[in-house]
Amino acid sequence: MLNSKEKTYKLLHIEQWLIEKSGDSNETNGILVRPTDDVESLFVTLKQAPLVAFDFNNFDDGRSYSQVKLLKKRLGYQGEIRALNVHIDHLQFIFRSGIDSYELLPEYKQYNEDYAIDFSICYQAAENNSGLIEQHKFG
Repeated sequence: MLNSKEKTYKLLHIEQWLIEKSGDSNETNGILVRPTDDVESLFVTLKQAPLVAFDFNNFDDGRSYSQVKLLKKRLGYQGEIRALNVHIDHLQFIFRSGIDSYELLPEYKQYNEDYAIDFSICYQAAENNSGLIEQHKFG
């Protein structure tokens, strides 16, 4: 279960989501995407998802950033995109990739939203080169 925007969502992996949405499920669920998942398989049912969450636990795996871009740009997803298990060193990349909210790994729970406010300059070129902290929600 994941709390987001004053709602609680049960997160389903893509395979579970596709099976449930082919039936008559009225339950409000979100989608949990792993780095190896094919987000384009969600095209038909994506508009039914109020939340898509990406797992960023693996420090050196950047596939989730590409998946977020596909979700927003190619598939036109308008719902909330949340990053889970975020390493604190990835916060600026999280902000710039189009993610709406995030939740740090447990070992970073002593940090709060104020830590991320210090990101004001982006050294790498990207579509979005702003600090963006005011637009994101700390979980």
